Amino acid sequence: MKVKIAIAGAGAMGCRFGFMLHEAGQDVLLIDGWAEHVSLIQKKGLRIILDSGEVNRYIPISLFSESKGEFDLIIIFSKSMQTEQVMRNCQHLISDKTYILTLQNGLGNIEIIEQYVPKNRLLAGVTTYATELIKAGIIQALGSGDTYMMSVDGNMSPDLISIVEAFNDANLNTKLSEDVFTSIWTKVAFNAALNPLCTLANNTVAFVGSYKEIKEVVTGIIDEILLVAQAEKVRLDRNEVMEMIFSVFDPSMSGHHLPSMLQDIQNGRKTEIDYLNGAIVQRAERYNISVPNNRLIYHLIKMLEENEVPTEV
Repeated sequence: MKVKIAIAGAGAMGCRFGFMLHEAGQDVLLIDGWAEHVSLIQKKGLRIILDSGEVNRYIPISLFSESKGEFDLIIIFSKSMQTEQVMRNCQHLISDKTYILTLQNGLGNIEIIEQYVPKNRLLAGVTTYATELIKAGIIQALGSGDTYMMSVDGNMSPDLISIVEAFNDANLNTKLSEDVFTSIWTKVAFNAALNPLCTLANNTVAFVGSYKEIKEVVTGIIDEILLVAQAEKVRLDRNEVMEMIFSVFDPSMSGHHLPSMLQDIQNGRKTEIDYLNGAIVQRAERYNISVPNNRLIYHLIKMLEENEVPTEV
């Protein structure tokens, strides 16, 4: 089945998903607010660096203000702090038949999107694909991954099944989940440990993993998150989270990867810390749970955000 898809947030992940869906014959429009990025892809195509070599594809792309049409599916791939503005900018693209899928990192995106679309048209998901935005018009796709999604209202409609099939036709390894919220929290725990540690060390995933006491550091962060998740009635598997984190320390996996949070700091941008460790701190306060490790990390990253001089590895 052909699905008309808009991808709101054509950064690293948005471009990768757009490329894969476009390759599979889906009707894809990339949408972004970065004028230079949009212009380069319009004029020269999107350059994708794959494990097998480089390709160049002319995929339709436009600025939010210039985007037109109605879509079966809009995938939100923007940074979490941009979700509210992105939903406002996409209102003219949403009909009563449009599904919204968030594959963003962090906590709080679903609550924002619910203000704009009914629950029966809101899909929540998580993906483990890793991609880097090299510069305007160029991304690097790192290895493979998995994608999970479900309808926020818990129903499994024929439309949802068709969307999953379209993703799988594009080799996006997509599965329907009965509890995607556990998957979202699992990835939050993963990112809340890995991203800030790499950012504070100003180095790669492999470098952080090589620290001889890294298990103690990661355990302190994760155990606090498990307590907050339990209070939120989300069941996390501690072993699964720890194994996921330690698996990527291997340089043969994504050990040479620079997490997006570090890239944001290097380029003088705000990070998603408020939706990772910051969200954990905020929720912990509701339940009077002490989370000193996450609180300290949150404040250290906020200090780096206020430093206007970009850093370099």
